[in-house]
Amino acid sequence: MSQSFKLLSHLDQLSGIKTGDYRPPVMVDIDPVDGSCNLDCAWCCQAASRESRPSRFMPDSTMERLGSFSKSWGIRSWRIAGDSEPLLNRNISILLESGRSNAIPMGLITNGVFLNRLDKDDLKKLNWLGVSLDAATAATWSSLKRETPDKFDQILDNIKNARALAPELDISIKFLRWSSADNLIKSDFVVNEFAPTFKHASDENEVFSNENEVDLFSKLADELNIRAIIKNAYPKDFPSHYGFESCRATALGGVFDASHNFHLCCDARGVYVLTDDYTRDDWNELPSLWGGDQHQELISSIQPKQCIGCAKYKINEVIEKYIVNDHSDNTFI
Repeated sequence: MSQSFKLLSHLDQLSGIKTGDYRPPVMVDIDPVDGSCNLDCAWCCQAASRESRPSRFMPDSTMERLGSFSKSWGIRSWRIAGDSEPLLNRNISILLESGRSNAIPMGLITNGVFLNRLDKDDLKKLNWLGVSLDAATAATWSSLKRETPDKFDQILDNIKNARALAPELDISIKFLRWSSADNLIKSDFVVNEFAPTFKHASDENEVFSNENEVDLFSKLADELNIRAIIKNAYPKDFPSHYGFESCRATALGGVFDASHNFHLCCDARGVYVLTDDYTRDDWNELPSLWGGDQHQELISSIQPKQCIGCAKYKINEVIEKYIVNDHSDNTFI
């Protein structure tokens, strides 16, 4: 289902965005790990975020509390991912149980190398599992991820095992259609003057693409008895395509990181931080800040044209055109 259609399920949140009376987030990102990844993807939009802070794992006590907090505040779902590989946190089962015991729908995005760390019970707690594979052959995968080719086969084995352990689970492999000539590369992701600089000389000169493996990737998904999700990577001139002036979609979500920061935007971790400790005041500070002057001023400070990438650009366009602005198209059904 497209993001635009999903908005129809959250009319109360949309009404709150229009009036300034923000409801609790629909979905939040949960980062079990900060500042560390086992792969080095050529287009990684989170590399600068990782470089800006030390490695840290979310404390067990935080993972235990997140479920009950999310339920009481009104958060509807979790996407477990991050600027790092979430399965590097060996205690992630605590987080999954915290979500399950509080009836929080959960999805997990992983690069798949450590997918074997999840057992049958862990997998049963998930609503969906996405593996960012981005290639159909070991050679291409190795070039894109800067890792030895044998890890590609290891990932496929892990996926097969996960499918056997959880035959009903919605499992997908994700493919980001990317070309270094046309799409953003890792060193491009410097959001603004507050974001860290992250440059690799080799990135500037390398010309590479995975586009010729799209059909083979779909066949691979069929062989694994899972879904293939194929999307386009961010284009180099992405901001010029934005059809919105304000980032109102930010009020629909946020990021709980392993260091207890709550970030407003998953594409700009460390730039728009609502609180540097969401556990402060026995977890009461964040709900008290949500929708307040500080929160709304922080959202207003976001300049979309300065954001090199935006995962919620389609949602922002719909909200601005059809929800906030009284566009005449609304009356022509």
